[in-house]
Amino acid sequence: MKKIIFSFLSIIIVNTISAQNLVVNPGAESSSPRGAGWTILSAGAIGCLIPPSNTYVNWTMIPDGSADYPYDHTTGLAGGHTFFAGCSGNNSGQLELQQIIDISTDAVNIDLGNAQYTFGGYIQTPVFPQTDQGRFVVDYLTASNTVIGTTYMSPWQSYFPFFSGTGWNHYTDTKTAPAGARKVRITLQAELFNNGPAINAYFDDISLVKAIVLPVTLISFTGNEDGGKINLFWKVADEINLKQYEVEKSTDAVNFTNISIIKSGKKEYFFIDKNTSTYIDKYYYRLKMTDADGKFSYSTVLPIKIKGQVSLAISPNPANNFVTVSGFEKPGKINIINSNGSIVYNANTTTQAMKINIASLPAGLYVLRFTDGKATIFKKFIVQTK
Repeated sequence: MKKIIFSFLSIIIVNTISAQNLVVNPGAESSSPRGAGWTILSAGAIGCLIPPSNTYVNWTMIPDGSADYPYDHTTGLAGGHTFFAGCSGNNSGQLELQQIIDISTDAVNIDLGNAQYTFGGYIQTPVFPQTDQGRFVVDYLTASNTVIGTTYMSPWQSYFPFFSGTGWNHYTDTKTAPAGARKVRITLQAELFNNGPAINAYFDDISLVKAIVLPVTLISFTGNEDGGKINLFWKVADEINLKQYEVEKSTDAVNFTNISIIKSGKKEYFFIDKNTSTYIDKYYYRLKMTDADGKFSYSTVLPIKIKGQVSLAISPNPANNFVTVSGFEKPGKINIINSNGSIVYNANTTTQAMKINIASLPAGLYVLRFTDGKATIFKKFIVQTK
């Protein structure tokens, strides 16, 4: 049995609903000047495709609602702003926008382990089939700007090969500030992966909130894997006006789904998650704790590895005429998708390995997508020039 345990002792759990957003100019809406509150570490060219020329200023854009320049997240209407790294020009590599937030007024609670902060933000990468990508990075810093504790990095989001599609995706992380933390640094990163000209990754509605104390103490939150099942345990004290616990689950530590609601009224709780996939080797769990007034807070995220999970393999890679895909444990469906986002091959599989003729495919990067109805796996491979 593989057992991975995470716990934290006597930490006061906090509400994130009514707390003040500590981020200055969180939605790029400030006009005096544009981009106020943020520091530009690197950016693209000044001019972009939408006239007039002041559409893009200081990592901000006034979009026109087109496929390339989507309206802002808050209103979805003309006139709003988004954060946007600019056009390619002669720039390449990673472009960054940053804000450092002073949290030193809460130093006593931070050093006692009783200060919890929730980061949130939205990314959209709508331009098909570009591979431009964006992500958030959140660091806790000492007074001398040294990184302390665990950095939060959202996954890189791009249209290809991860198919984010149109629409805003939300990223969030709740963390108990490490002792010694006095600042929080939020970085927006964008990267260009084609000839542009625009770096089509957009950011909006960035937030950092310090929560309000909720009347429950989470003494411990632990879990282990046993034969493909996940056993979760938590102990609490001082349940005052607490309504329920929601068990939430994720495969990427970003997007969580509610899998169970458990009423309060005990000191110790136990939950078994039997719904695991053969192809996923790690799950992430957290508790959402809600009181009778609707206020809620999250526990720290608990990662649990699954022993002996299967990983698909593609060989050879790069390839010319054939590839063999192996590692299937369940029947499923295969698609091969080209760099334009088009499906160029599809088939069902019922065997552990499958040989695929790719002789007709032009040279380039492809993504193999396999789904068994519960889990979906993406694998990249390259077709060489013949």
